[in-house]
Amino acid sequence: MLKNKKIIGCILILIFISIGILIDINKIKLEKIVMGGKYIDVIHDTSEKEVDNDEEDYSLERFFRPSKSPIINDKIEKSLYDMYGKKPSQVKLDDKLLKTPKDTIINYFSVLREAANPTDDINTGCGSLGDSKGPYPVAYNFLTSDYRKKLSYKEYLKSFENKLHINLVKLNEILPDKNKPNDIKYFVELEVIEGSKEKKGTFAYYYGYIYLDKEDGVYKIKDMNYNPENYLCAPYHGWSWDAKLFVETEYGEYWCDLIASELKVEQDGYEKKVYFSDKEGNEYYVLFYQLTNGVDIKIADYKKDKDGNWKGIYIEPEKCLDKNKNKK
Repeated sequence: MLKNKKIIGCILILIFISIGILIDINKIKLEKIVMGGKYIDVIHDTSEKEVDNDEEDYSLERFFRPSKSPIINDKIEKSLYDMYGKKPSQVKLDDKLLKTPKDTIINYFSVLREAANPTDDINTGCGSLGDSKGPYPVAYNFLTSDYRKKLSYKEYLKSFENKLHINLVKLNEILPDKNKPNDIKYFVELEVIEGSKEKKGTFAYYYGYIYLDKEDGVYKIKDMNYNPENYLCAPYHGWSWDAKLFVETEYGEYWCDLIASELKVEQDGYEKKVYFSDKEGNEYYVLFYQLTNGVDIKIADYKKDKDGNWKGIYIEPEKCLDKNKNKK
C-alpha cells in the first residue's frame, strides 16, 4: 500500500512538472514577433496633468507631424542581390558588412528596405513590390546563430507580414542595460509602409533596441525589441511624454525628491537633455530622444564626476515610488 502511494506521488510530481514545461513553451510561442524582434506593447499613462499648449516647450503640434529625418539605410552592397531568393543556409555574408555594430545594423536594414511580404487580403501597391521576399533569407543571416535557433526562418518571415518598405531614420549607440553591462545596445527608429485592405498603404513608426554580439570575428544581432508609436495618446493624455514634465515628476518631489534646482532643457535635433542638481550640489542630466510622433523617450541618466566628466549611471525612479507607497 505504501509503495503504491509513493508511485502515485511520483506520477503526480511528473504531471505537475510536465504541465509547467508546457505552460512555459506555450508562453514563448504566444510572444508576438514583428520584423524579427519581440513586439513590446507600451503601457500608456493616461493620468491627467494640465499642460499649457501656448508655451513653446509644450506645443502639442509636434505630436501630429510625420518624420522629416533623413534615411540612414539608403545604400546596399550590390553583391547581396545575387543571394536574394536563396535558402537561408545558402547565404554567406561578406565580413566587411559586419565590421562594426553600426555597419551591421545599417547593412541589415539596407537589405530589408525594399523587402515586402504582403498577405493575400491586402490591396496596397500595384503589381510587384520592391524586391518582394528575396531579401529575407539574406537579412536572417545578420542574426547570431543563437538567435536563429530561437527564431526559425519561418517565424522570422511571418513577422514581416504586411511590412512593405522599411526606412531606418534614427540610430545611436546607448548605455547597456543595467543587468547586462557588457551588451552592445543601439537605439533605432523605423518608418514602415504597411499594407491595408483598402487600396492604400499606411505609414507606421516603431522605435526599439537592437543588441549585438561578436561572433566569429564579426558583429551580429543577438536580440531586437520594437515598440509601436501612438499618435493620439500624448497630445490628449498624460504627462510622461514630455522630457521636462517627466523629470519634474519622477525625479522631483512627486517621486524621488532628487531635484534642488531649476530644470534646464537643451535640445539638439531629436536629442534632448534635462539638467538639474541635487541638494548636495551634484549635477545630473537625463537624456531623451524625441520620436517622430513627438514623444520624448528616456534613454539614460548621467552624473558629473569629481573631474567634471559626465558618466552614465542608473537611476530608477519607479523604486522611489514604491518606497513612497510602502511608507503610506
